[in-house]
Amino acid sequence: MRQRLLAIAGALVLVVVAVAVRGVLADGSGSGGGSSPKGKPVVACTPDLMAVCDALAADGKIAADPPALDLDGAAKPAANVDGWITWDPAPGIAAIDAGQAGDAKPWQVGRALGSSALAVAFRQGSSPSFPSTCTQVSFGWSCLNAAAGTGQGVGVGTGKTAESLARIYPVALALVPQDGDFTDLTTGQLATLITSPAVGQRAFRAQLNTLQTAPGALGFLVGPAGAFAAADKVTTIAPKGGGASVVVAYAPRTGASASLGDDAFASDGVLAALREAGVEPGTGKLAGDERAGDLYAVRQKVG
Repeated sequence: MRQRLLAIAGALVLVVVAVAVRGVLADGSGSGGGSSPKGKPVVACTPDLMAVCDALAADGKIAADPPALDLDGAAKPAANVDGWITWDPAPGIAAIDAGQAGDAKPWQVGRALGSSALAVAFRQGSSPSFPSTCTQVSFGWSCLNAAAGTGQGVGVGTGKTAESLARIYPVALALVPQDGDFTDLTTGQLATLITSPAVGQRAFRAQLNTLQTAPGALGFLVGPAGAFAAADKVTTIAPKGGGASVVVAYAPRTGASASLGDDAFASDGVLAALREAGVEPGTGKLAGDERAGDLYAVRQKVG
């Protein structure tokens, strides 16, 4: 009798375990990674672009509760992440990081979701001290490096995140020798720029708020012209030499079984989120591997 009871008990345990395992597989919470339970891709966004991911989730295009992901984790993202919305060329920089560690390229070449010209702003009504070789009319990207050298705060971000590297590119380019090799930049040149604001470098939206509310904390701020156009209390300069822009990109995960089609980015909510980020949806093109290599060198220099 006792053996029969033990056999029955053992059988019941096996049934319970089987049901539990089947439930785990059905709801997608097992350890295999991949997409969410209903086949919706898991898409991460850089912290400053989370509104785009939130809009996609609200539309039911991606899994709920999209994770935040920036360059410090992009070379080896979580196994269940299928795509990344970020600032170009962050996926290419992550590929270099992965290669340095002997890992496979984490992201495929994606698509541009929106773009904006880069501009420089200063507080409306203030009188920033223009370097001796620059005026508001003749202002070029090198003027920002000159301004930082005279002790003025220049907002470009930390030089370590996806959005700050996108913003800093033309300013760093103005420091590069004529051979165009970004590895020739000196740590000191970039340190003068990065350490110029007494309040420290922060993400763009925080710096825009500082420019608007804290007179004197920043002399100049680099950012998307689209964001400045919608902001109060700022005057915008389009630096001479033009051609500098920022691009929001979607990069599918290498080997991911689910990705997003163009229609996913066409809803009013997603378009509004992209415009809030300061870019015009449906414009721009990806910069390519050379830009990724250049900005990889910048990030190495700022440490």
